[in-house]
Amino acid sequence: MEGHGMTAKRAVSTMEAAKECGVHYTTIRRWILEGLLPAYETPGGHLRILRGDLALFLESRKLKGRRPGSGPVRVLIVDDDALFRESAVEFLSRREGITARDAGDGFMAGRMITEFLPHVVVLDLLMPGVDGFEVCRNIKGSPRTRHIAILVLTGFPTDENLKRARDCGADVCLAKPVELDDLCAEILRLANVEAKPEGGAPTEKSPEADSGGG
Repeated sequence: MEGHGMTAKRAVSTMEAAKECGVHYTTIRRWILEGLLPAYETPGGHLRILRGDLALFLESRKLKGRRPGSGPVRVLIVDDDALFRESAVEFLSRREGITARDAGDGFMAGRMITEFLPHVVVLDLLMPGVDGFEVCRNIKGSPRTRHIAILVLTGFPTDENLKRARDCGADVCLAKPVELDDLCAEILRLANVEAKPEGGAPTEKSPEADSGGG
């Protein structure tokens, strides 16, 4: 029993690991399934990651993670609809604790992702030139950016488009039109923070919010 307790103290849940890495817990699960992040399963069926393995993973990927007080949630809106981009950026920028930028095409998105290093990318799929599918693949295919959460927002939510987006690495897919309040709530969920009432800043979610712990 003593040995089990010592191991438990040296391990974290997927939710806790997500908080350390500054990503959504589904991204942690994907890294585990891909064999990128070592983990083990408890007798209760929950995934656990040894703190030492997590530290090595963070160092190898140069992930600093998001912690309380570490700064605002950075959001990049990528869409060829200028009116939507401007409306979304204006709406999100009014929320304390969020910094929003925008890009009008996939090429500009690549440059902005490198410079801005967003926590969440809101991505249109069907754009001229470099489309959203390619942007998504590029983000998830790079060790430097694959931790970024991708929220696909499309006016053509066909089964084929949604499956292709998920295959490219999208974390969430939503159909247009979408209420900006709902979009903001989903962004904060992906960034592993929870919204405060109007006028308050978002705060980090507690690991205990993951009732399953894994």
